Amino acid sequence: MDRPVPCHDQDWDEWKGEAEPDLDDAEDIAALRSAVIKKRRARKGRRSVTRDEWLRPIVDFQGIRDRLAFDEQDSEERVFIEAATNQFESREAVKYAGLIFGVSIVAGFAVSRLLAEPLWTYAAGVNPAAFAMSDQQKFEAVEEIHAEELRLQMEATVGQAPPLSDAGVLEHLRAEAKRIQGEYKAYNRAALTNLVSDSVTGSLIFAALLQNNSQRTILFRTIGRILSGLSDTAKAFLIILVTDTLLGYHSEEGWTAAAQLFTQHYGFHPSEDSIQIFVSIVPVCLDSYFKYWIFVGLNKQDPAAAVTLRNMDRH
Repeated sequence: MDRPVPCHDQDWDEWKGEAEPDLDDAEDIAALRSAVIKKRRARKGRRSVTRDEWLRPIVDFQGIRDRLAFDEQDSEERVFIEAATNQFESREAVKYAGLIFGVSIVAGFAVSRLLAEPLWTYAAGVNPAAFAMSDQQKFEAVEEIHAEELRLQMEATVGQAPPLSDAGVLEHLRAEAKRIQGEYKAYNRAALTNLVSDSVTGSLIFAALLQNNSQRTILFRTIGRILSGLSDTAKAFLIILVTDTLLGYHSEEGWTAAAQLFTQHYGFHPSEDSIQIFVSIVPVCLDSYFKYWIFVGLNKQDPAAAVTLRNMDRH
């Protein structure tokens, strides 16, 4: 996080006598940090410390001196300023995440309803064939009409409805076909609206995350701090949960259902062969990536979590 320059120029004792600092205010956080550093400079004559200074390696001369000459008050000050900074960053990360997601969702909804919907209405008025049924939808409509015809015959046979003449049955099926056609056209129109809305929302979120600013740095640093703060057992549990859900022996049906729901949401109707090819390639690639990350990344970054993962996965 970019540290703003504190606006106060007073010593530690005077600063302590004022009201309690607001941990939600960047200037108060910066002033508190400045006061702590100023006091430590006056007492020990050290240069200003940076955040997470206690993580310096043991081979560093200053780190060796700090460990040999342990100062309880100095450690408490470091822990306090680190906790205050983490608390401030956590709240800023939540605000920034809520802002980018909230604004993106509202913008996508507004574009789809205020711009796309009037355009679809105009297109449907100019061209009656707009949002026409696809070939697969026509086959599905034929099956529905055939089922309706069988229902009429069944009700007439058991006496639940008066028998209809051939002309009456044809007229009823024609009305049913028009109703089904209208439903499919409305479905195609809604699917196109969903595509516009989700495209705008996703583009805005992606563009916001590409911006190299202090808020994005705070957000990513907070997420990393939360993940790194988990225990080894919790890390191993999350890895097993994610990998078994996405890559387990039972995940093929889940991937197939997810692909069908995703494509239907946007009005696409891929063939079963296309879905099968997708399911047979994407999970395998993800499984290979997870294994590579566990073998290379996790063993290097957190060996204890890697050992816990192997022990839990073995049972």
